[in-house]
Amino acid sequence: MTTSWTRAWLAALVLLVAAGAIAAAQHDMLLEVEEPVMEWLLDDADTSGWDRAEGLLSSTLVWGGTILLAVVGAYFNRWVGATAIAVLILGRIIATITQNVVERAAPVGAESGFPHIELVQSTIFFGLVVLFAWWFGAPKLVWHILLEIAIFATLLSSVRLIIRGQIWPSDVIGAMLVASLSLIIAAAILEAQPFARRQSPAEPESSVLTG
Repeated sequence: MTTSWTRAWLAALVLLVAAGAIAAAQHDMLLEVEEPVMEWLLDDADTSGWDRAEGLLSSTLVWGGTILLAVVGAYFNRWVGATAIAVLILGRIIATITQNVVERAAPVGAESGFPHIELVQSTIFFGLVVLFAWWFGAPKLVWHILLEIAIFATLLSSVRLIIRGQIWPSDVIGAMLVASLSLIIAAAILEAQPFARRQSPAEPESSVLTG
């Protein structure tokens, strides 16, 4: 990675380690803040409507969408295609290791604690959509809109998990940091592999260079 990407990656790693240490060592202190937040979100209201956001975390969407990105990317550059799959797997590995080290119990004893693996994967997928749009040279307005959609989808997924009692609010921070580690690597690789239109067998090389 370039120096700037390396610094960003190391900064995210340091923040993840710090957040994990706080989540593990200061769990009771965090609860004093987080439990009122969760009660405020619930507030005896009907939360069934949030179940509609469940699909944003589905393996079908995340893995199916990532594989589609990988296939399209590989058509133009095999390294870019491989990157989509690799960073999603990397994010899951980092999240699993972090969970095993922190060992923070979820609100209702859910299997996934700090950070929530499905949220990590979903965030990485939506981030990859934005990065690929940027790599393909989409107009700034297009990938800015995709970025807003990605942020909105991540917020919906996070609130749904909190309301369902599967994660604490601070667990979202851990998920975002893990996703950031993976997406920074993806961004560095895509930047190092400029997009070039694939040349068809019948197309002379000169036409690619000039047009």
